[in-house]
Amino acid sequence: MKILDVRYEELGGSTLKLAVDVRVDNPNYFNVKITNANMTLRLHERVLGNVTQVEQIELLGRTEADYTVRFSIELRDVMSNMMTLYRLFMNPKELNLSGTVRVRSFIYSRTFQVDRLTFQ
Repeated sequence: MKILDVRYEELGGSTLKLAVDVRVDNPNYFNVKITNANMTLRLHERVLGNVTQVEQIELLGRTEADYTVRFSIELRDVMSNMMTLYRLFMNPKELNLSGTVRVRSFIYSRTFQVDRLTFQ
């Protein structure tokens, strides 16, 4: 999985809404759905917040394709992160995500560890 682009959709209160374009290779013969994510957003190793919501995405089987993932991030401390957020808006390539992603196909589900998902 590779991050291709980040778009900022909304900043309200302590919630930041992002749209992230990612390239995903699904080597399975079956389509799978990303049903949940528990991830931490970092900028230069500084924790900005945690992913609180992810919309479901269906990954087509035996394809490498680009998908747009929309999610909300609950920021830890908005006021102390204002300069960090400014840097994030100016250079999103410094952004990275890590945590777990849950996928499902038919009745089977599995949780994958994602370590340091960054721009490519």
